[in-house]
This record gives sequence, C-alpha cells and structure tokens, in this order.
Amino acid sequence: MLFTGKLNKMRNYAMLTCFAGIGVMYIGYAGFAGFLGSLFQSYIFMSIFLALGLIFILGSTVFYMYIGMLSSKALQVECPKCKRITKLIGQTDDCMYCRQTLSIDPKHAPKPNGTTV
Repeated sequence: MLFTGKLNKMRNYAMLTCFAGIGVMYIGYAGFAGFLGSLFQSYIFMSIFLALGLIFILGSTVFYMYIGMLSSKALQVECPKCKRITKLIGQTDDCMYCRQTLSIDPKHAPKPNGTTV
C-alpha cells in the first residue's frame, strides 16, 4: 500500500526527504559532539550539516504543499474493482486501495487481460 497511486508515491518521497533532513542534521550534531571522531568536531562541520538538513526539511515542506494543491484539484472516481472513491492524477493512475489501473481516456484504458495500449 505504500507506493499505490501517484499521490501516495509523492507523499512518501516527501516524507523520506524530511527524514533524510533530520538524519543529516543528526550527523552534524554527532560530529560536533565527538561521536564521529575528533576530525569532524568543529562548528563549521556542524553548521554545514544543520543548514543542509534544514534545506531538506524546507524542501519537503514545499513539496507537501504542492502535493496538497494537487490533491485538492484531483479528479475523484469510483474504482470499478473495489468500489471505493480514489483520486486520479493525469491520464492514467492506480487505485490507492487495490492498485487497479484507472484511466480517463478510453484509448489509455487497460485491456480486459490487464495490459494497456
């Protein structure tokens, strides 16, 4: 269920970017505290890594805002397989619940055996 539908994929990448930022900040602090050896024990090392981590987190925040705007404009359709309402981004997308390929355009619709044109 983690990587079903374009919206969920983008949300997961934004979350991973946020966690990466926290990890980079932690590495900066660990270096300053002496956990990485005396070579990395400086204010410059810590400042660079804390700034990089902050940039990752701010980028993740902007990406989450963009995903929210996309989600509010997304077309809501009923999945024919699981009968649940899901959001569609673009011409084709997967159902967020059952991974059924959905399409707005009939020429992009999946064939009965599961393949697309």
